[in-house]
Amino acid sequence: MRANFKESTKRSVKKERTLQFTLNVTGIFMFIGVLIRWWTVPFAISNNLGIYYNPYFQMKPRECKEFLAFALCAASVYFSLINVYFLGKTGKKLVYIALVLLAVFNLYMMLMLLAVATH
Repeated sequence: MRANFKESTKRSVKKERTLQFTLNVTGIFMFIGVLIRWWTVPFAISNNLGIYYNPYFQMKPRECKEFLAFALCAASVYFSLINVYFLGKTGKKLVYIALVLLAVFNLYMMLMLLAVATH
């Protein structure tokens, strides 16, 4: 009795592609939700649970540009990391290195903001 190793390899590749597709679709919905914030922020809920429009919460044009730049940069980083991860062992190593660098940068920025806030 012989084992068929080719069939096993096809199944694992198919699972990885399914996971990549799932992560990409999840990212699309996630960033669409972030962009919807642009229109939903001016609406608030009153004490009697009624929805009303508050013009003071409306983002100004400059804030809209900054928010859009943030959302697009975050989306590009997310989708780049997801798609590079599934390129193979080298892609996985690159993603892990990028995540470590992002974590170190975030800690550095957190400490800098803390120093500025307490100064």
